[in-house]
Amino acid sequence: MKRKDKENLRNMGDAELRAQAADLKKQIFQIKFKRSAAPVENPLVLRTNRRKVALINTYLRERELAKAKPVPHKSDARQAAKSKNAEVKK
Repeated sequence: MKRKDKENLRNMGDAELRAQAADLKKQIFQIKFKRSAAPVENPLVLRTNRRKVALINTYLRERELAKAKPVPHKSDARQAAKSKNAEVKK
């Protein structure tokens, strides 16, 4: 996939991305259906569409995680406690 395509996908809104993913999934289904009856003209379209859907899902998940509050890990709290203990001992 070209860099411009990726940038265009990244700049789209959530609703647009979901609509695009649904359209690509529909195309994938149609290509698979046609492939069962006769050879497809360009089989690479199937692969590129699958990868675009995966990329769209990745962008949507990134946005979802960015909106959520980060949960501190236990290891982070332990490291903070160790650094405080080290400062107190000095």
